[in-house]
Amino acid sequence: MSVQLPDELLQALLNRWPVGRLATVSTQGMPHSVPIVFCELGGAIYSPVDGKRKLGRNLQRFSNIAQNPKATLLLDEYAMDWQRLWWVRIDGIAERYKPDAGHGRAIADRLMDKYPQYNEPDFMFDTTAFLRLRPDKVAAWTQSNSLATIGLALAETSQE
Repeated sequence: MSVQLPDELLQALLNRWPVGRLATVSTQGMPHSVPIVFCELGGAIYSPVDGKRKLGRNLQRFSNIAQNPKATLLLDEYAMDWQRLWWVRIDGIAERYKPDAGHGRAIADRLMDKYPQYNEPDFMFDTTAFLRLRPDKVAAWTQSNSLATIGLALAETSQE
C-alpha cells in the first residue's frame, strides 16, 4: 500500500541505506538496472565511479543518461516475512557530474563516512566524476501500510 514518506525518514534512508538499484534506459529502449552505492549531499544523490571491478570505464549508465537523463533509484528490502516488505522509489534527472575540487572532495568525504571500504586504496575513486541524480518525485510502499517497517529496517542496518 502506498504511504506518505516524511522528509526525515527519506533523509535517514539516504544517509544509512547501504545499496540502491539505479534504473536507466538504453539507447535501444531497453531497461538497465544496476546496484549502486550512493550518498546524498545538498538535495542531490551521488554515486561514484570507484575502484570496484567493472567490465570497463565506459559505464552503461553514463551512456544511457547521456541519451535519456530520466532515472530511478530504488531502495528496498525483501524479507521472508512479507509484512516487512517495503520500497522507496526516487525518480529524477541524472547526469555525469564533474564537480570542482572542493565539491568533489565533499562528496568523496560523505561517501567515505558512509562506506568505510573507500578508505582502502584499491577502492579509492576518482573525485572528478560522479553520477548525480536530482530527485523530482518520491514514491513509497509498504506491505504493512506502516512506516514502522522502514524504521525497523533502518534500525537493523545501524546495528550491523
